[in-house]
Amino acid sequence: MMRNVVPLQPHPIHPLRSLKQFAAKADSIARRDAQIEVDTLREKMEATTSREVIDQLIADAKRKVVLGENDKTLLAWCESAVKRFDPDDAYETDDDERYRLKPSVVAARIAVLVGAFPSGAPSDPAVYLKVMMEHVSSVETLSLPALDAAIWEAIGTLKFIPSVSELLVILKRQNEQWRRRLMAIQSIAEVSSWTLSEIEALQAEASRQ
Repeated sequence: MMRNVVPLQPHPIHPLRSLKQFAAKADSIARRDAQIEVDTLREKMEATTSREVIDQLIADAKRKVVLGENDKTLLAWCESAVKRFDPDDAYETDDDERYRLKPSVVAARIAVLVGAFPSGAPSDPAVYLKVMMEHVSSVETLSLPALDAAIWEAIGTLKFIPSVSELLVILKRQNEQWRRRLMAIQSIAEVSSWTLSEIEALQAEASRQ
């Protein structure tokens, strides 16, 4: 009956260390994604009449938005990690056609949480599991990496098994962090390409003046 439950982490040896490594590399992608912008380039170009300055502004902008080999290598690593840490088969479509983590996936994580606090087990584990599952499953756009990270954080930082409210505080913070990371991994290549096109359009416009 548990055949469809995704393991706590895909990495068989050091799952927590592996997840932390993924988070660190994904943060690098997110920071790189935040550098890609063209909003102020036009203003800077319009503030000068020097062709040399304009050319330098364009060159600097292109250098900032074009993904280098190191960026591409890091992105490829992160894209591969997404497949390991956030597999499609961990999700299902709900009645509103939105993707949500499968109940079996959520249950497996909460079971690990309960088992990690043997001296502070809830008075009724079945009720605890049901209530916690309801609240965790209600978190919008919850990703598997965020859930796993929250479970690991709770186990590593709390002395006693958390209440629903305690876990939700951790979970929502982790979910926001992972939302930013996963969005950057998914979109940075497209954002880079689109922004480069915008810069080249500005460059063509400047050359006609």
